[in-house]
Amino acid sequence: MTLTDKELIGKIKELRHIEPKKEWVSFNKKSLLGEEPSIMFFPYLKPAFAFLAVAFVLCGTTLGYSFVKSSLPGDVLYVLRKTVHEGQAIFVSDDEKSAFQLGLANDRLQDLATAPIKNVGPTIDEFQANMLEAAKSLSKMDISTSSVETIQKIVEETKKLEENKQKAESLGVFIGEDKTAEFENIFKAIVANLISDLENRTLDEEKTDLLVRIKELFDQAKYSDALELYLINQ
Repeated sequence: MTLTDKELIGKIKELRHIEPKKEWVSFNKKSLLGEEPSIMFFPYLKPAFAFLAVAFVLCGTTLGYSFVKSSLPGDVLYVLRKTVHEGQAIFVSDDEKSAFQLGLANDRLQDLATAPIKNVGPTIDEFQANMLEAAKSLSKMDISTSSVETIQKIVEETKKLEENKQKAESLGVFIGEDKTAEFENIFKAIVANLISDLENRTLDEEKTDLLVRIKELFDQAKYSDALELYLINQ
């Protein structure tokens, strides 16, 4: 069937009312301009999509889990690894947060042993961030009401931290002291308060000897050892 000129013009005018699908526009915008397409529906569901992606990688294949677990700050897959950490943090009690963050800091120090040069800077940044969070949590803790297990875990992670720092520095990687020093100062204050508390009690001979040993460790700046000694004798 042949269209008349009038009918052809009418068909062309109808084309002005046709709108392309949003998915098509988004795809071509990325292809032509190099822009990332955005999720155009329900923006508040983005966190859910992130957790779904994590679940897919972790539960989908052992290989996928291995890649995520071995990823380093600066790698694309580290976003998923960090999302898993943040998801775990939700279920950690306030008392356990210091030990949890110290555990993450130790993970970052262990990462430095195998990290290529391009990942060293971001990995140290993540370590510092974990130390800052650990210091914040520790400053809010009340040792007198915390369980022995919780304090013991903090002591263990602190000792492991020093070992991992020495290993990293033996490989020529210098770890900034800012957040580590801040954490140590809070630890120092906790042991100082513990000593003050013991001094204000009526102690038997055994506890008096314990106080003397704790003071000696405190003077040597061995704060985690002093706290561990106190715990062992409870």
